[in-house]
Order: sequence, then C-alpha cells, then structure tokens
Amino acid sequence: MADDARVESEGFYEMLWDCPHCETKGLFGKTQRHCPECGAPQDASTRYFPTPDQQKLVVGHVYEGADASCPACTAPQSARAKNCTQCGSPMDGSQQVREAIDRSVAAAQAGARTVAAQHRRRRWPIFAAVSAVVVALGVAIWFLFIRTHHGEVTITGHRWARTIAIEQFGDQHHEAWRDAVPASASFPTCFRKQRTTRQVPDGEECHSERKDKKDGTFEQVRKCTPKTRSEGIDDDWCSYTLREWAKISEEKASGAGLAPAWPAVTLAVDTPATFGARRQGHRGETLTLDFGPDDACDVPDAIWRKYADGARAKVDLRARSGGVVCDSL
Repeated sequence: MADDARVESEGFYEMLWDCPHCETKGLFGKTQRHCPECGAPQDASTRYFPTPDQQKLVVGHVYEGADASCPACTAPQSARAKNCTQCGSPMDGSQQVREAIDRSVAAAQAGARTVAAQHRRRRWPIFAAVSAVVVALGVAIWFLFIRTHHGEVTITGHRWARTIAIEQFGDQHHEAWRDAVPASASFPTCFRKQRTTRQVPDGEECHSERKDKKDGTFEQVRKCTPKTRSEGIDDDWCSYTLREWAKISEEKASGAGLAPAWPAVTLAVDTPATFGARRQGHRGETLTLDFGPDDACDVPDAIWRKYADGARAKVDLRARSGGVVCDSL
C-alpha cells in the first residue's frame, strides 16, 4: 500500500466460530464465549471472518488487547481478565491466543517445508533431464552454426564499387515541433496535436480490508489511494521549408582489379550555394575480396590491398559452411 494511502475505520465486527461438539454454526466470537446449545467453550484459534451479510457491528467497542487463554481450561478470556470466567483459575502466566496460533502456524510451515523438500527431490530427475536437453541443444547449435576452425583460402579476385552523391541547392520541405523549427525556416504552417502526456489527479481508488483483533472481533478499514489519469499536452506541429543542399541522385562506378575509379562527374565540389545549383556530395566506396564463386568479404582499403590475386590468406572458417569469417582477415 502506498505511503499516501488514506485509512479510515469502518467499525468493529464480531468474528464467528463453530462449536466442535454440537456443530452449531456461526456463533459470535465476542458475545458468545460458550456455545448456547451445549455450553462448550469457544476455541479462539478456529474463529473466522463472516460473510458481508453475517457481519454484526460491535457498538461502542473498545479494544483491550488480544484474548488470553486460561492456563487451566484453555477457555478464551478478555486480555484484562484476572480470573477465568469458565473455571475460576487465576490468569497470571496465561499465554496469548496469538502465541498459540503462531506456534500452530510455525508447525504447519515446518511441515510444509518438509513436503516441499520432498517435492523438490521428486522434481530433481525431471529438472536434470530438462537441463541435459537444453545443454545438448546449446552444444549442437554451437557445433553446427557457431564453431570455427583455422584454415587458408585463396584470393580469387578484387572488386570495387564507388558512388558520388549529386546534391542540389533549393527549398527542402521539413516537419518538426515549433521549438525545433530553425530561425531561417520559410513559410511555417502549424497545427495543434498531442505531443506528450501528463498525469493529473482523478479521485481515489478505495477498498476495504479486515484485520482480526484476536479478541473475538475484527476491524474493517477502508483504504484509499490517490488515482491519476493521463491527460494529453498539445503543441504546434509545423511544416516549413529550408533553402539547403539535398541529395537528388547518385553516380555509380564499379569494376574488378586493384585500380578503382570514381564515376565521371563534371560538377564541382565547392559550387556556390545559389538556388538550383548542383554539386558533388558524399563519396562512398565498397571494396570486396573474393575467395571463390560463393564466398566474399567487404573489407577496409588496407586489407583489400594487402593481398594480391592468387595469394593465400590464413583465416577462420565456419565449421558447417566453410565460409570465411571476415573479421579474421
């Protein structure tokens, strides 16, 4: 329960108990200490909560502490009683009903732990079998798909591919939240839409709880915690234009051998930024080493030029496919 929960008492109600001798049901824990049918004393450890339609409110109830049990006849007594109302014995040294219940609970928990340990021993063979299957599956995946070994391959060829982006200076369309629109943007048009949310108070969420007071009654309390809901926060979403360089196309060149060439482009790199002007933009390069008809690696320039056609290279090979592990070059 949250620390800011609001708690209010809804009153004290009587617990119920059933007579174990004559089987009279639904006796009141506070006002009926003995069975009205056969006179048997109440066993405080067997009290139970009533259903909502059985609840009986204890008017003017003052909690005095959990019941004590008579050391002579075990009849439940008020925590303030000096002598047992059942047999008259002095109550000095009597133990709280709660302590007796705790001992019973501790014994039950000890028995439950014993049973759980037995269950765990019975589950162990199943757990071991499942673990063995998982380990075997992992080993099989490693053996078939991950495992590598050292080997040599022959460099059968060098390939290359180069690109040059073509950029044009002009009005480019963009969209962004108003606070991200550049000051140099032209013709911004905006409309409102949800950008985020926030949590706002939305009443309370309440439920009732019962607490056994161990004196033949229980207290019913109502616990309420603040509730929130999501509320949208709107902002301006804008469309605008910026006059800037933007890629409009790309020139490509490719070939084989150790002499890569750039595509033939007549545009300058440092073209002045005037409306409609074009220039060379980003340059890209892919260098590939071939090891046969079905195996190749894209590598940096230094590694690509390190090997000549027909040279042997020591590499790691995948155990199942025999393919080259490119990072091992």
